[in-house]
Amino acid sequence: RRADPDDVDTIDALYDPLYGDGNFSEALAIFHAVDKGFLTKQDLRVKFLLSLVETSFMSVTVEDEEGHVVGFAVLDDTPLHLSASEEGGTDWERWFQDAFQQPDVNNTNTLWFSICLVEPDAAIMAEILRTTFSTMPELRHLLVFVPSAISEDAAVKVLQPFQSHFVQLDMESEELMAMNHWAAPSPEGHPPMVLCCNRSQVIAPLGIRIARVEDHDNLAAVFDAQSEVVTAVYGDFFIAELVEAQNDENRALVAEVEGRAVGLMCLTSDVDINVLAQCFQLDPYDNLLKAPYMKRVREHARAVLEHGEQASLCSQGDFLQVALGSMDFGSLLDAIPQLEDGRINAVQLHGALQMQEFADEVGEVLQEFEKSIMMLFWQVNFLEPMLQENSLVWPQKVNECVQLFQSLDLSERKKIAGQVLEKWTEVQDIFRLTKEALSAPEDAEPLEDQRAEAKEDEEPPLLLDGAPGVEPVQVDAVVFLKALSQEEQGPFTQDFLAKLIVILHWWADVDLSSPLAVVPEDGFQEALDKIMSSEEGLFVNHPNSPSWLSNMPQHTKDVFCVNMFCLDQAYQTQALDFLLPAFSLFPDKDYCIITQPHTAPNTPLLNAFSIVPPQPQNTFGHVLFLIHRAALLGPPQVSLLKPHLLENVKPLLEVFEEEAQKEIMKECQTYIREHRNSDLEVFVAEFDEQAVGLIVLQMPTPDVVSRLRCCYHLDDYLLVEHHESGNMNKGHVRLLHWVLNPLFQNYTRRLLQGVLRICGKTALFLETELTSSVSSIYRELLQVAPRRPPQLKKILREPPKVASFCNIEEELPTEEDLLEKERQELLRDSEQTKALSIVAKKLLSETKIPVNARIVVVGASDCGLSFLESLLSIPHLLFNSLTLLAPGGLEYHHAHHLPLVAGTAAYSHQELRRIMLELRILDSRMVQIDRQQKCCILHDGSMLPYDYLVVATGLQDDSLHALKIQSMGVEHVTDGYRRVNGAMSAADPSIRDLLVEGGTLVKSLIWNPLSYAVVYGRSLNAYCVVQGLLLRQVPAKKIILVLPARLQAQATAQQGLSVDAFYEGDEVEKKIHHILETMGLKVYEGYRLLGIQQCTRDRLKGLILEDQNGGEVAPRPAEELAAAEREREKRFPAPEAARAPMGIMEDFGASPAGLPQKLLACRLCITADALNVDPDIFNSVHGNGLVYDGRLIVDHNFCSTDPGIFGAGSLCEFSRRFQRKDAARYLRHDGFNGREVGGKLATALLKKLDPVNGDSVAAGGPSVNTGSTAHDPGSTGGVMMTPEEEASPDLLPEFYMPIAKGGLLPGNLHYYRIHACRRGDVQAEPTEQKEEQVIVTDTLDLSNGKGHFCRLTLDSCGKVDSITYLGGEALQVESLWSLVGLSETFLNHLYQRWRDDDIPDIVEFLADEWATALFHDRFMDFCHQIKLEMLTSEEVKQIFNSALENVNLKDGLSRKLLAEIRQKLPKDSVKAIQDHLLEYLQENTNHLKTYFLAWQWDTAKNDCAACLRVSPSFDCPAQMRERRENATRISSRELHAEIMC
Repeated sequence: RRADPDDVDTIDALYDPLYGDGNFSEALAIFHAVDKGFLTKQDLRVKFLLSLVETSFMSVTVEDEEGHVVGFAVLDDTPLHLSASEEGGTDWERWFQDAFQQPDVNNTNTLWFSICLVEPDAAIMAEILRTTFSTMPELRHLLVFVPSAISEDAAVKVLQPFQSHFVQLDMESEELMAMNHWAAPSPEGHPPMVLCCNRSQVIAPLGIRIARVEDHDNLAAVFDAQSEVVTAVYGDFFIAELVEAQNDENRALVAEVEGRAVGLMCLTSDVDINVLAQCFQLDPYDNLLKAPYMKRVREHARAVLEHGEQASLCSQGDFLQVALGSMDFGSLLDAIPQLEDGRINAVQLHGALQMQEFADEVGEVLQEFEKSIMMLFWQVNFLEPMLQENSLVWPQKVNECVQLFQSLDLSERKKIAGQVLEKWTEVQDIFRLTKEALSAPEDAEPLEDQRAEAKEDEEPPLLLDGAPGVEPVQVDAVVFLKALSQEEQGPFTQDFLAKLIVILHWWADVDLSSPLAVVPEDGFQEALDKIMSSEEGLFVNHPNSPSWLSNMPQHTKDVFCVNMFCLDQAYQTQALDFLLPAFSLFPDKDYCIITQPHTAPNTPLLNAFSIVPPQPQNTFGHVLFLIHRAALLGPPQVSLLKPHLLENVKPLLEVFEEEAQKEIMKECQTYIREHRNSDLEVFVAEFDEQAVGLIVLQMPTPDVVSRLRCCYHLDDYLLVEHHESGNMNKGHVRLLHWVLNPLFQNYTRRLLQGVLRICGKTALFLETELTSSVSSIYRELLQVAPRRPPQLKKILREPPKVASFCNIEEELPTEEDLLEKERQELLRDSEQTKALSIVAKKLLSETKIPVNARIVVVGASDCGLSFLESLLSIPHLLFNSLTLLAPGGLEYHHAHHLPLVAGTAAYSHQELRRIMLELRILDSRMVQIDRQQKCCILHDGSMLPYDYLVVATGLQDDSLHALKIQSMGVEHVTDGYRRVNGAMSAADPSIRDLLVEGGTLVKSLIWNPLSYAVVYGRSLNAYCVVQGLLLRQVPAKKIILVLPARLQAQATAQQGLSVDAFYEGDEVEKKIHHILETMGLKVYEGYRLLGIQQCTRDRLKGLILEDQNGGEVAPRPAEELAAAEREREKRFPAPEAARAPMGIMEDFGASPAGLPQKLLACRLCITADALNVDPDIFNSVHGNGLVYDGRLIVDHNFCSTDPGIFGAGSLCEFSRRFQRKDAARYLRHDGFNGREVGGKLATALLKKLDPVNGDSVAAGGPSVNTGSTAHDPGSTGGVMMTPEEEASPDLLPEFYMPIAKGGLLPGNLHYYRIHACRRGDVQAEPTEQKEEQVIVTDTLDLSNGKGHFCRLTLDSCGKVDSITYLGGEALQVESLWSLVGLSETFLNHLYQRWRDDDIPDIVEFLADEWATALFHDRFMDFCHQIKLEMLTSEEVKQIFNSALENVNLKDGLSRKLLAEIRQKLPKDSVKAIQDHLLEYLQENTNHLKTYFLAWQWDTAKNDCAACLRVSPSFDCPAQMRERRENATRISSRELHAEIMC
């Protein structure tokens, strides 16, 4: 397997048994181009090995059956000695070819051994070689460079691993290199050696030949070993039948090993390119047509689409040939009644032809098909009269006429026209004499005599045409053609002339439709020239037609297809050996394609193919793989741009916009002009002397990499210190521009390897603008997530002004200070517009594994987005078909709108943009699922196919749905529901567009005195909508907030988590209501929405509310009188003025429950209250038999009862069987963080999708019985589980992340509420809390929004359970997240100091710089590491266990007990924590600069001493800075005490 940096310690353990005696240390150091100390000292040796694994092209390890590493090898694209040479560069080919003259060895097919540590077993090296050659099909040679300085005895020991498989190359040149050259000879004059191992020595190529029937028995065994379905469907002898049926279009190849057939490839050139062109983006590949034909098709499409021309690439003759070819003309003639002599009546023939119909364009052109055939019959028999009504005709003559017409293909037509033009002089003479004969007097001599005289005369007589007073003579076509016949001593036969008439009429647009047709003045010369220059007719329909290319002839296609392939498992890695023989069977075809189902595993054969992207409307059930003939010849050669190649580059840049083209050309010209002084490196990829690719790189300055480390999680993917540019042939490079011919797309990584080798770098990064189009190379790189700043406030406080002595000059910022300021500004830039992608050289040796399964995610919830983000973050997988159904789009699509609804604060707009770069987003709703066809039915009736469907819609506001009303912005109206103009839900995806500032509804609320808006609900969304209306300048008096009664525990259990924004008596609610009251905004509390009234125009008229405040029912007439009154109102509606006044609550009788009922007239109602499932989602789920019991039921792998449908998020619930052993276990997903749930869902689905870390099915093996029970078919896993095991709660994933929600509330106040996830089936908000479990500070001034209200609650173990914040200042929600779950003792004795009134404002306290370590994005990893280390200490565990023996954990842990435990901790453990803390702070000094570390003391003391020597009477600047910063700094020794517990 490939080596990993974590393997270094086990790899190092190989060294001592092999070379630990030190006898050959010197020789080993020379062989590996390092100092001797790097191998003899273990720490340096480990660092050396780690550097090789991190920066080399490929490193592999071999493990035995017990998992012990027994072999290790590093391969690179340059010799290690060349890389270690200061002036060596990377060009080894010149020296190698001069010395050994082997032109087949080059940098694209060769690797060099850098190191090889293997136990003395030839099989280990054999396994390394076999694996290396198998995984890299283009690799042909492995070389070993042996320096000349190694003695012969030492070489025997050092080269021992290579003895059995490598041979020494003979040096052809005796010229030696200079002594300072990397390949210098020894002092004795001995040159270095090179050992070589060729691919053919390790993997013997397969013998490929044409299949024979006798191969059946061998091939049947291969097929049956991999699939029994084929034989069951097609029969036992289908292979023999298939091989026997070979012809020019269908061929079969067999792979043979030692006389035994081990593989079969069946090929066909009969490919429906029209279907493929409709379903896939094949335009870059000329739609699989040959280039000349595609050029004509493109010109036709351009003429039709851009100019609206009714252009055609066919003449009438082509259409008639197609029509005749589509019908059985012989059967048509047989169906006509014949006379006794066998002839048929022309009238009956005419009638039979008239009944024929043709589709598409052929039918439009040949609207009078019967007349065309009658005309054609005369043209073939032009010396006979045309058929009349009473004419009789022989059927065989009609059939012969049709066959003659069908035989006139392009070559035949050109041949006939050419023969006429060859004898054109004679034809002209006959034409002239014919005209003269027709114009001469009746007693003129016959035409034959005139011909004889004309041959005798040197000069022909003058024509009469054009003579004064003489009209031009017209010659009948029949007369002229008869004169050309051999019967009249002409040059042509009558059959030849019949074909000529047909050609001239049907393909040269000459009217020869009857005997009355006349000859043009040029005697058909122009028409004959037209035929000679004509091209084949192409039947191309409208470019937007489904049958666009359906009639293209077979010979115009440039493709053949592999329609069956099977190869013995032992030879799978040699599947590419089939391709060259396959192309040789179709020498006129340039493309080979394969289609296979989306869920089929990837095979070694397909690794050489490129995946063609589908069209947006594609419903084709397979993935299309394609390879061009040229791609088999190896990757393009990469070289630096030369001046003569500049013009060749321009056609490649046409894919860019005009401005980008100019910029790239300018950079290329700058590079050529200032090559050595430019920071640019421009490369060209050449193939067959053509430029097929352009790569523009920029050498970054050292501060760029440190900036990227500061702002992105770069260290998660690279060991950056090993890629530093100070090392030889190492460093980072920025990719500016990339363009590559799609034919060579599969060689993208080889080209990247080439440019990194030439410029001597080991890591490449690309910064992509989030708003720009994505380059094709983006998918080959790893996406690096941005880092968040370790701070609580989004806007940092200004530092306090510090008094200083007037005679001490202010320190000017150094260059490092300016760079640091720039890094910090970029880190804290909330408008980050770039995404970072990287690839290291070591990752280029393996291609990403494509996952072609169609994954459709329904709903843009946090869970759905997190699921997609998790999939896209897998470095070795490439997901080609991810689709997100997001009605209304995503949050960043509405960034231009004012705030309106609440959010979870899980994703920023920039994060969403970065995730969405690689997938398709559809603004559409799913209204039904078709499980049989595996597709979603969308609201517009279109079908979206899937292989895996993820339902992550969450729960929606249910207030309107309970009344069978659909929100007015939802396009699809569910059966049984209606839409009311003016009634909408806060969950409506179009609510921001409906309430857009300056829109119709908002203007009505502002200016119409009768328009009022009612916001109904207790959720956070309700209060945010109120603020959103206020921001849109809606007067407060026009807004009414109606609050329903708080949900009781039973109702809450039915609906899920309580939607109430605040609990009863909450201080935040009091503040918000006070603000509303101050504004004059009406608030009605304790009313439930029962119904909606509409006016005669079906617009919202009023709300019917139930008073749940315990009031009495207003007196009403008897029910009979009420019914009569309603009937009267229907017949005689009251005028508008008599309506109930807007915005005022009026009595409206009693509700069905007997409670008072009110009528509240309004124009607009926005609901935001109780949650439930969306009706369309419910119908889709429940109507398909998926288990729904208040929530969609899923198993521990998030799978429903359909193995292809998964569910997660607040809509879902784990099966109740998991509560059998743990009744308190909380199962509903609404109690967990959606982002964390999405990540767990991705982990579960990757078991099916990841062939590396997933199950056997994902890797292409046979499916196994999962052992799922009948009620849980979605469960995965290869082991049968008992019902008791299936019910174990241990199978369920664990959730830890807190849940956050936030929004902008009235008064322009930011509100955040973060609380721990639910572990047990108890209420999230305890009714009673101990006094010491609540910490509250309130400095908020409601009049100006300054100050903060903050409440922290602690659980029984002293951990932060929830944080509530209200204030005018926006905070970093992620920083608040990081506090939940921490022990309160982390917070610098927060409770103790708050109780002593030392902390008036929690937010300001936590915003101090002492707390930055708590907010750092790697702090939780640090805590987890300490926790794991402490668990390994038996002494620590014993202290904990003994201290907790008599503690009731439900009552919690007292601070006194924690202090006692802290005192008992062993000094070694405390010291270890301190060391880890110092290491953590030192590693993250790019963010954590406020902590004064131990190693900084010496520097500070030296600064102080120097200052004291200059001016001992004053404080030095270092002392002043230290004293100034002491207010906000704490030492690392103090911080560790807070962390320990």
